[in-house]
Amino acid sequence: MPGVQPAPTSPRPSAVAAGSLPPTGDVVPPLVPVLVPIVLAAIVTGILFAWWFPPAPPGELAPAPRFTDVSVEAGLASLPVAAASEDAPTTLGGGVVCFDYDGDGHEDLFLVHGTTWPWEESFARQITRGSCVLLRNDGKGRFTDTTALAGLNVELQGMSAAAGDFDNDGRPDLYVTCVGANHLFRNRGHGRFEDITELAGVGGEENTWSTGAAWIDFDADGRLDLVVCHYARWPRELDLHTAFMVSQVGHSYGAPTGFLGAFPTVYRNLGEGRFAVVPGGAGLRDVDPDTGFPVAKALAVVPVDANSDGRLDLLFTYHTSQSALFVNQEGGTFRRWTAADEGRQEGVAAGLVAAGSLALANVSSRDERFRVLQAALAGSGAAADDKVDLGTKLGVAVLDYDLDGRLEFFSGNGRAEPDTNRFEATRDFSAVPQIWWNRGDRWIPAAPDATGETALAPAVARGVAAADFDGDGDLDVVVAQYGAAPRLLRNDQRFSLPSLRVDLVATKTAREAGGARVEVHTPRRVMVQTVAPAMSYMAQSSQTLTFGLGDDARVRKIVVHWPSGLRQEVRMNGTDRRLTIKEPE
Repeated sequence: MPGVQPAPTSPRPSAVAAGSLPPTGDVVPPLVPVLVPIVLAAIVTGILFAWWFPPAPPGELAPAPRFTDVSVEAGLASLPVAAASEDAPTTLGGGVVCFDYDGDGHEDLFLVHGTTWPWEESFARQITRGSCVLLRNDGKGRFTDTTALAGLNVELQGMSAAAGDFDNDGRPDLYVTCVGANHLFRNRGHGRFEDITELAGVGGEENTWSTGAAWIDFDADGRLDLVVCHYARWPRELDLHTAFMVSQVGHSYGAPTGFLGAFPTVYRNLGEGRFAVVPGGAGLRDVDPDTGFPVAKALAVVPVDANSDGRLDLLFTYHTSQSALFVNQEGGTFRRWTAADEGRQEGVAAGLVAAGSLALANVSSRDERFRVLQAALAGSGAAADDKVDLGTKLGVAVLDYDLDGRLEFFSGNGRAEPDTNRFEATRDFSAVPQIWWNRGDRWIPAAPDATGETALAPAVARGVAAADFDGDGDLDVVVAQYGAAPRLLRNDQRFSLPSLRVDLVATKTAREAGGARVEVHTPRRVMVQTVAPAMSYMAQSSQTLTFGLGDDARVRKIVVHWPSGLRQEVRMNGTDRRLTIKEPE
C-alpha cells in the first residue's frame, strides 16, 4: 500500500493510547500526501502574488542614492572654462550635450559656455580660449579633449546646444545657441566638424539672445527641422545703459524687464544643408494680446508627444510666465494647448517647470504622464502629491537611477544670482544637488550620503544631463556649471536591478525616429517610452532609451510603433544589454 512501510514482525498494539504519539519510522500520517501539494501550492501562489503585486515601499523613506564624483579621473576637472566676469550679459549659460559623435557606441560630451566680450578694450591683453569643449569617451567613462582636432575651438558667448542628424548621414550634427549669432556645425565624420552657418542660413539676428533649441521633423518630410527659442533682444549698448545695480553689491542680474522678448524661429530643412525661416513661426508665437509682443522670455524648448499621436509637440518654458504646450497639427503647424483642452489630454511624455529646469522625458504610463504635465504647468510649489519643488531651480535631469522602472528627478539646484547670500543669508550661489525618488505614487526627497565619496558637493549648476558613460547599464549624471568645470557623477547604486537599452534607426522617415513609441513587454507589465530629443534646461541627455526592469527577470517582446505607421515586433532573450532596432525597409 503506498505510503505505508512493511509491518514489523514483533507484536504491536492495535490502537494508540489517547494523547500519545505514533511510533516513529513506522507509518507516514495519511494527511501528508494531501498537505504537501497544498503547502507547495500556497508557496507558489505567494510567489506569484508577490510577483504581480509587489509591496509598496515602507513609510516615507527613500533609499539613499549613491553618485560618486569621478570628475578628476574622468578628465573633466581641469577643463578650461570661462571664468565669471562682470561684463558677461548673463549667468544662465552652461550647456551640455550627451551624444555619440564618432559612432563608436560610447556617449561623448559637448560643453558650451561663454567668454569675455570680444570687443572689450582689454580683450587684446587676455588669453584667448574657446567657448566649446568636445570630449571623446573611451567607453569606460574617461574623456579626451578633442575640441581643436574636431574644429570646434571657436569663441562665442554660448548658451546651449542641440545635437541632431539633419542630413540623415548617420552622424549627429551640432547647433549652438548664443548671445548674438548662432552656429551650425556639420559632422563630416572622422571626428571633424565644419561650420556651415552662413551656407545653411541659420545664424539668426546678431542682437538676439538665443537659449534652447531642438531638432524635430515637424512637417513629416523625412528631414529634421530646427526650432530655436530666444530670451530677448539684447543689444550690448542697451545692456550697459540699463545695467542692473544693487546697493553694496554693484553689478547684478535682476529680472530682464528692460528688454523685449523675441518670438521663436522655426527653420524648415530644405535638404543639401540649406534651411528657410518659416513665416509666422509655424504657429509657435505666443503673443500678448495687449502689446503684440511675446508673452514671456523663453529659456528652453522640449519635444514631446503630448497626445500619443506619433507627432512631436513642443513645450516651451518661460522665465516670466507659465510654461506653454504647442500641439503639432497635420501640415506642419502648431496650436497652443489651453486649459480648455485638458479634458481631451491623454498624457504627456515630457514637462517643464516655469523656470526652465524640469524636463520629464519618456514617462511610461499615461496617467503618470498627465499628472506630471499638470504639475509642470503649475509652476513652483510645495512637494505635494502632484508637485515637486523645482520651479525656481536651474538644471534638472530625469532618469530612473535605481532601475526600478520609475522615473526620478536629479536637480542641480542652480541659482542665477551670484550674490544670492547678500539677499538671503541662508542661501549661496552654489547649492547641493537634490534628488527626488519616485515612490510609485509620489516623489519624495532622497538624501544622499552626507559624508564619504558619494557625498554631493555644492555646484553652480546649469545644464544637467544623464547618460551611461561607463557602459554598465545604469545612467550617470553630468552637471555643467557657470564659471567652473563640469562634474561627472557616476551611478554607483547597489540595487543590481536589470535594464534594457534601446536605439532606433528609421528608414522611412527622419533617421532619428522622433515620435516612435517603444513598448517593452515583461511578464508583469508593459513599459512605454517615446523617442524624442531628451532636452531640458541648457542640456540634452542621451537619446538611447533606458528601461529599468526592476524585479522583472526577462523581457517577452519589444514592440516599436514607427513614425511611418509601421508596427514592428522584436523577440529577445536576456536583459542588461543594448539593442539597436532598424525599421524594415
